[in-house]
Amino acid sequence: MRWWIPVTTLAIFVGCPKKPPEPLVPPGHVTIMHTNDLHGHYLPERADWLPGEPEIGGFVRLEQELRALRTERGRENTLLLDGGDILTGTPLTALEEEGARGTPMLRFMEALGYDAWVVGNHEFDRGLENLKVLAGKSTFVTLSANLREKDGKTPLLPNQGFSHVFTVNGVRVGVIGATTDSLKGLVSPTDWARMSPLPVAEAVAAEVARLDPATDVLVALTHVGLDADKKLAASVPALDLIVGGHSHTPMKEAARVGDTWIVQAGSYNRQLGVVDIDVANDAISAFRYELRDLTPETAVGEPDKSVAALAAHYKENIDTTYGEVLGRAPAKLGKDYHHESPLGRWITDALRLAAKSDLAFYNGGGLRAEIQAGEVTRRQLFECFPFENPVYTFSVTGEQLVALLLRNAAADAAESRAYLSISGAAWTWRVNAGAPELVAVSVGGQPVDLARTYTAAASSYVVDQWEKFLAAQPVDPAPVGINDFEAAVAFGRAQGFNDSGARRGMRVE
Repeated sequence: MRWWIPVTTLAIFVGCPKKPPEPLVPPGHVTIMHTNDLHGHYLPERADWLPGEPEIGGFVRLEQELRALRTERGRENTLLLDGGDILTGTPLTALEEEGARGTPMLRFMEALGYDAWVVGNHEFDRGLENLKVLAGKSTFVTLSANLREKDGKTPLLPNQGFSHVFTVNGVRVGVIGATTDSLKGLVSPTDWARMSPLPVAEAVAAEVARLDPATDVLVALTHVGLDADKKLAASVPALDLIVGGHSHTPMKEAARVGDTWIVQAGSYNRQLGVVDIDVANDAISAFRYELRDLTPETAVGEPDKSVAALAAHYKENIDTTYGEVLGRAPAKLGKDYHHESPLGRWITDALRLAAKSDLAFYNGGGLRAEIQAGEVTRRQLFECFPFENPVYTFSVTGEQLVALLLRNAAADAAESRAYLSISGAAWTWRVNAGAPELVAVSVGGQPVDLARTYTAAASSYVVDQWEKFLAAQPVDPAPVGINDFEAAVAFGRAQGFNDSGARRGMRVE
């Protein structure tokens, strides 16, 4: 692989100050730095894959890494991209500024000099209107080739481009955005009715055909997940590189499908992906990739004062509102997207108490962080349940509950994100002839009555996405007047942060 070309120059200027050496980058060399799935994590975060689980990353530390790379490579030879889902995860994304919730994330990204980002599914969490205001305020390039208005042609958002061509070290880099094909099951039905996204492969292929004659290298900046990225690479082989997001995959090594390289940089602002490519004859001639853990001890230079001040400003604001200690957790309440978990049991108990219902359901994907042993603050609880989805009650017959539990057993067996945590019921199940079957079901400690109508509680997300989670459309859904985060706060204050450990759904032989 070609790297920096050594140059020897002898020059003596009497009385002239010595200038720092210019970065030596060969023609055709481009450095692409990338993040994804930031989810509002602007401070250092626990790295559970490192010994001792230290806190790493955050925007202050990320800026140091970017500055060192730009100094080494030359800023004009670099590109900084984000793979989407900048929203929902910490209280920072709940703050409203300039008419939109999530604006502080844009301010951080502007301060760090991002060149482009792709719209992720969680950008819709505060509603399409909020996202439209947010996108309209972005001063760097907003991308998605497939997000369209109802006409299937017009960009869905203000300032949204399908693609953008950057010139980096003389290389014309075409960057094409793509948002997950699974959007229908991830946004509200009301918002979905206002858009007609194109299939990702179709939209990206159209942009590739349009850009190819006018570019030297083609990059897809995607929020579709690693598996879908591999399928996209196979479907659109003209792509040179896919910079991904959505699956939160910390790729220590790049994947390759045909001639297309694929990278992704974990999540929560704890790692930075660095791609170095040489481009020649309309293709990548040399490739190197590195995933950097943003640990404190590897930082180069002092923290940037303006970025540090921005982080301190928002931390003070958030600590004032979310710093209250609600209680203590005697042990960690862990989460699991695909199976029953202590945190899943805890939050469904909270919803059932808030709604005074017989049953409560919560989707595994809604568990965004874990409650660690020790003091629990409002901020920590918000990071577990950041969506602030309203809680609804509805009616469920015993027969419908049995059908729901059968589907849940299948999701458990398949390790599917359609798995629901449940409060108020207990069930055992087994696999018979390759399919799950229920052995016993009880509600409130009594055998289920198939003819009885029970009351149930769930978040608006579960109610809206009932086809994914429930056996039947909810009957007579009604708002409780509280959201899931508020229910968690009330339950934590009143009942504490304890888990009995008693399983509710058990597989038996």
